[in-house]
Amino acid sequence: MTVAMQPISERFISQVANSFSKASEQYITAARLQQQVALDALTLLPADQRGQLLDIGCGPGWIHPRFSAYSTGFSAVDLSQGMLQKAAQQQLATRYIQANAASLPLQNQSIDKVFSSLMLQWCPDPSAVLAEISRVLVPGGRAVITTLIDGTLTELKQAFASIDNQQHVNSFLVQQQLCAAAAQVPNVSWQFTQHSYQLYYPDVISLAKELKTLGANQVAKRHAGGLTGKNYWQRLAAAYNQNCTALGLPATYQVLIISGVKHGYE
Repeated sequence: MTVAMQPISERFISQVANSFSKASEQYITAARLQQQVALDALTLLPADQRGQLLDIGCGPGWIHPRFSAYSTGFSAVDLSQGMLQKAAQQQLATRYIQANAASLPLQNQSIDKVFSSLMLQWCPDPSAVLAEISRVLVPGGRAVITTLIDGTLTELKQAFASIDNQQHVNSFLVQQQLCAAAAQVPNVSWQFTQHSYQLYYPDVISLAKELKTLGANQVAKRHAGGLTGKNYWQRLAAAYNQNCTALGLPATYQVLIISGVKHGYE
């Protein structure tokens, strides 16, 4: 089965890198979801203090102090120079590498474990990223990858839809598309688990500010027209407030955890 993916463009890659570089200073304070998902995913790797680990899409590196329980050393990769500089302040990784996840400047079979959390959704060609992960893994090596999938921010999408027909929220692949992308990398045994995470916000403006702080707003394929008017935001808030709970306004994030073991032969 062939999966049609968006062609990789230098402009798209540059936009993603610039967006997350701008977000690097404030990222950790806003990354509630990212931290929760990463900690859950990390438990799927063996904490045996063995081998070389690769963190793809490392961001500001807040999780790096934990890698000592999972490896003898690790390398950190990110598309964003700003994120890498932030992570490098800890001086924990053996290498800090600015690179596209679909084209890693690493030798074949040089990595024992790959960890990548909430990065894959920004990649135009997930199958290429998974193929690169397979290439750098040693036989028997393990990978744990998380990504946002379709159904994320459904409450926000519904609120926007009640106002106009424009696309204001990122579209993510459905689980079946990602499973098909992984099937194009046959020398890894893949497993897929979907999890639903729900965060709460005092109002829709707080949600929008958090998304902006995380850099995600720059990557969304949406029209900006009409988003700055006070009346528009009031209408959006009224639509979103229909979901209000005692905890606040919910925002649902659908996460797919992809774990894999590379076959012990080539």
